[in-house]
Amino acid sequence: MNTDQRHFDWENILTKPVYTSDNKHVGHIDGLDDKHVCIKEEIIHARYYIISREILETYQHGKVKLRISEQELNSKYKKDRPMNF
Repeated sequence: MNTDQRHFDWENILTKPVYTSDNKHVGHIDGLDDKHVCIKEEIIHARYYIISREILETYQHGKVKLRISEQELNSKYKKDRPMNF
């Protein structure tokens, strides 16, 4: 992440909107653990994406931006349920 991770308050990103590298809104931050972030997207039925914290690029102006595109997010990280978040 572009902010200094040693001083970044990860709890600040909970509930914040998430955008991919191609500027697609894909949901909001729903949960965190030591290594991963859970993104929740609600359309009709909830979709979840479990990604490594390293995939987050920036957190600025109340928005989280990812290093990957919407296509990559959908193809590699989509889950039916959020695991243990």
